[in-house]
Amino acid sequence: MNEAINKRILEKVETVIERVEFIEEHLSQQILRDRILRKALYKEFQEAVEAVSDVCAMLRRGLNSSAKDDYSNIDFRWWF
Repeated sequence: MNEAINKRILEKVETVIERVEFIEEHLSQQILRDRILRKALYKEFQEAVEAVSDVCAMLRRGLNSSAKDDYSNIDFRWWF
């Protein structure tokens, strides 16, 4: 894979780590009482999942396979 794709993948992985760490830090009993916090954590989770999906698409393109929809990119059997 080229350097630009590798850099982009690392950025996305960092995004996933940041979002998951934020969720872990703020996941508590307070979330059950605070609707705004629940929505904020949901948004962080959504962004983490989107970043993982982007990484899958970039890896697939890097393996000279056309990126498709999110499900196909995640389920891609790249070892064949």
